[in-house]
Amino acid sequence: MSENLTTNEKAELLKSANFMTETDIFDELQNNPMVWETPIPFKSMDLPKFPVDALPAIIGDYVRAVAETTQTSPDMAAVASIAILALCLQGKFKIEGKKDWIEQLNLYTLIVAQPAERKSAVMALMSAPIKTFENAENERLAPTIERSRMEKMILQNRKKILETKYSKNNARDMSELNDLADELGKFKEIKPCRLFCDDITPEKLSGIMSDNNGRAAILSAEGGIFDVLAGRYTSGNINIDLFLKGHNGDSVRVDRQGRPSEYIQNPALTTLIFTQPGVITNLIANTAFNERGLCARFLYSLPTSTVGSRKFESKSIAEITAERYSNLIETLLNYKNNMPELITLSPKAYEAIKEFAETYEPKLIDELAEISHFAGKLNGSILRIAGLLYIAERMPFNADELILDECFIRNAVTIGEYFLEHAKAAYQLMGADEVTDQCKYILRQLQKSQPEVITVRDIMRTCRKFKTSDETLIPLNRLCEYGYLREVKSKTWEVNPAVYESNI
Repeated sequence: MSENLTTNEKAELLKSANFMTETDIFDELQNNPMVWETPIPFKSMDLPKFPVDALPAIIGDYVRAVAETTQTSPDMAAVASIAILALCLQGKFKIEGKKDWIEQLNLYTLIVAQPAERKSAVMALMSAPIKTFENAENERLAPTIERSRMEKMILQNRKKILETKYSKNNARDMSELNDLADELGKFKEIKPCRLFCDDITPEKLSGIMSDNNGRAAILSAEGGIFDVLAGRYTSGNINIDLFLKGHNGDSVRVDRQGRPSEYIQNPALTTLIFTQPGVITNLIANTAFNERGLCARFLYSLPTSTVGSRKFESKSIAEITAERYSNLIETLLNYKNNMPELITLSPKAYEAIKEFAETYEPKLIDELAEISHFAGKLNGSILRIAGLLYIAERMPFNADELILDECFIRNAVTIGEYFLEHAKAAYQLMGADEVTDQCKYILRQLQKSQPEVITVRDIMRTCRKFKTSDETLIPLNRLCEYGYLREVKSKTWEVNPAVYESNI
């Protein structure tokens, strides 16, 4: 091959030489190497890890133990832990950032992970004390619940009898009916303890919240709730009002034909949802969800995958670690009050949240403009997280001295910055395409065997996810466009040596 030919001319000549064998191509490329340009990098998300040290010690120890025994990223258990705290404390406390700025302590959390990431295992371990408490409480209350149900039925039967009696006799003395009306009005049926739900419609959820002093939680190892909100059971009619109001605490009034009216004065809803990347893409791409602010209410986490590096023999959770965590959750759940108690900030804590807000505010119209809906709510999320950390750390406490210290704001800011970076990545997922993922997959497989020349058959044999040659050609062509490969013969490519460098 003439040395006077340009690089492109050499490539064209090799491509036209269909009679050449792969050995011929390899020898020619070795003797007359073409100059490679630096390939265009595929964007990768280098996301921060959850700052587990910012959590109360009891919770942090349990989070690390769960991550070890399940061989998962600590992010999963850590994000789950603050959602569990919110479930325990929502409706019981509020926190005042400054005059006229008060936040509830409920949170919407969303953890994004691929299949086989052991999401269900993490969920089961983090929520175990919740389920234990709920079961024990319902067993304890069983006689009381049954008695309450019977009393309600007796009152309703008396009502029917009196209504018939008064309608037939046209009696003027209404005292007996009035007494029963007063009794029915004051009667409050005792319902089973229901701390959380999973696959549920907004209509059913509002009923549970109405029966549970306005509180409810959704714990789910899947993302099916978003399909429900998008109208799976209502012919595409989107119904997210309860989720919008349940986050902020705005009162809910439901008056619909065929069902009793409901009034929830101070709703508080918490979510802990594990889901797959495809679901988060659909969530953020949903115009109604985005424009009405549902997406902005979630705290997103995209943990680093541990698949491929997990150990079979992992260390189990120490009994004392699990016991301390369970005891803390039980204590928080057992805390009872009639009205939400107010947490206030110490002067230093106030200065800390003020410092963050003033530093952060200008970024909303510049570097954070693309996620301004989410970013605009970050101050409130940080304040909520600080309140959760404070109560969990100080329980049991003196209710007359609910003054939050500066360290809790600092820790909450650290956690908030984690969620900010992960929110950026979550919103980027909406624009991510499958071909880019396939390209990255091929590059990872090439790095294992490090061939200098590849064919379609090589890729199909190495990358089993591709079923046809046409399907394989799509990402291979993209890799050529980006400079990772160049075609030297029909369906035969040379690999850029840069693929095997550590920074690719």
